[in-house]
Amino acid sequence: MLRDQRVKGWTFQRDQGSDEREIATRLRAQVEHSVATIFLISPATLDGGATQWMELAYADAFRVPTFVMLHHISFADLETATKNVPPLVLSGQCSPSTEWRRVIDEIGAIVTERKNHER
Repeated sequence: MLRDQRVKGWTFQRDQGSDEREIATRLRAQVEHSVATIFLISPATLDGGATQWMELAYADAFRVPTFVMLHHISFADLETATKNVPPLVLSGQCSPSTEWRRVIDEIGAIVTERKNHER
């Protein structure tokens, strides 16, 4: 949906090499150079442990706008799982994954604003 704005999506599992040392370096670089990040949280994310949260830490460090989407989990469920959830997620805005079109529109607005600012 953002192709006309030349937005390229990057996903960890699709675009990441298998070398573990490269993973952290590549992940950091991808987030650092991103216009925005979308982080999808599901019950599987919570089961994955702390390594699942590095993208959020990098996005926060580089001040990249991040959209947290909840898939098959409610915010109330997320709050009860606080031992596995960083405070950054609990203090931020989470949206149900059914609102994905709104998130795409917001990312499109960010891209447009950046392009206008660069001119």
